[in-house]
Amino acid sequence: MNSPGTEKQGAPNEKRNFWAFVWHAVWLALAQTFADRNTVLPGLILLVGGTKTHLGILTAILIGLPVFSQLLFAAYLSQKKLKKKFLLLGIYLRVFAFGGVAWTLSLHSEFSSSTVILLVYVWMLLFTISGAFAGVSYTDVLGKSIKGDLRKNFLVVRQLLSSIGVLISALAVRQILQSFDYPKNYEIAFEFAFVLLFIASLGFIAIKEKPTQITGRDTSLLLLIKSIPSVIKKDKNLKSIVIISNLIGFSISLIPFYISLVKDKFHLDKSVIGNLLLLQIIGMIASNWFWSKIVKKKAFKGVLFFDIVLEGTIPLLAISLAYFGSSIYFPALFFLIGTALSAHKIAFEGVLLEISTDENRALYSGVFGALSLTIAIFPLLAGYLISSTGYVPVLAFSSIIVFSSLLFYKNLKCN
Repeated sequence: MNSPGTEKQGAPNEKRNFWAFVWHAVWLALAQTFADRNTVLPGLILLVGGTKTHLGILTAILIGLPVFSQLLFAAYLSQKKLKKKFLLLGIYLRVFAFGGVAWTLSLHSEFSSSTVILLVYVWMLLFTISGAFAGVSYTDVLGKSIKGDLRKNFLVVRQLLSSIGVLISALAVRQILQSFDYPKNYEIAFEFAFVLLFIASLGFIAIKEKPTQITGRDTSLLLLIKSIPSVIKKDKNLKSIVIISNLIGFSISLIPFYISLVKDKFHLDKSVIGNLLLLQIIGMIASNWFWSKIVKKKAFKGVLFFDIVLEGTIPLLAISLAYFGSSIYFPALFFLIGTALSAHKIAFEGVLLEISTDENRALYSGVFGALSLTIAIFPLLAGYLISSTGYVPVLAFSSIIVFSSLLFYKNLKCN
């Protein structure tokens, strides 16, 4: 792996920006583990007394809602030469949202269960919308701040160091959830998330951003929406990655429901949630060495192939373990989930960076997010379908859909 200090790309601030983004990534990983959307937050909703429907709403907020807001923000931000201040605004709002959840849980005794769930929805709504705002800016700033091979190195180093940070915080979360009773354990967890995410934001302050060349074209939201068909038609790579994202989205949307599956088939308490989170993190870390090798040999498209295979296999494995296996073997599912999440993050972000340019990256990010409709809609349907038909039909259907994305994968060409 090349040294991050090697500035072959001609950008004088690349070394500084490299470490600024690494700083943010490590502290962000620490923060997000305390509010993990696949284990901790679903566990919170279920422990409060929520149902699969409540879980579907939460998943739609956490995963689906940003896809619509991204396009709105892309229309606004695409005409901004400098996006660093918008990036900071987005992350500060996310810090505030974590603090809001901690405050809500500190007053848990004064609220009914339904009120607690509603307030968690509100804070997570703020968290995800501000995350979409920050995400468009992040992709653009990263794309023009770190170039070429150094960018590839960054994405792998970020994933590796983030995974180590996540493991440390997962052990801490596990200890907190086990050492304190609900809701004190969750209150402490979100207080940690609040502080750690604020520390993460300091990395962005150090970034030296270069201006983006603005085309001068009108990019109002209405015109941007009207232009989506032509943008997709013009770039077959963007079309392919959008389709693949939607098909894989069926599996991604189901991850929080595996916590519900554990509750229904086996047993769920505060210690189980911490253990499953830890296994998920171990899977993320253990797979990073493999993904770094794949990136070097097959680029990000190679990682995407393995992500498709994993995302298609996980629902089938869940069926096998839940209905024909034992709780002893069920942790293996969360190990593979961590592996898939690691591949998913590296693959899609890397491919999107490779098929875009400095001038259209914000637009591509917004279009990609806005057209990832599966993760916006399916979580709401999944909660209802699982309640009415059971897990097996929903999981089996999702697996078939994910594997069908291999038909579009072969058409994807990356730089």
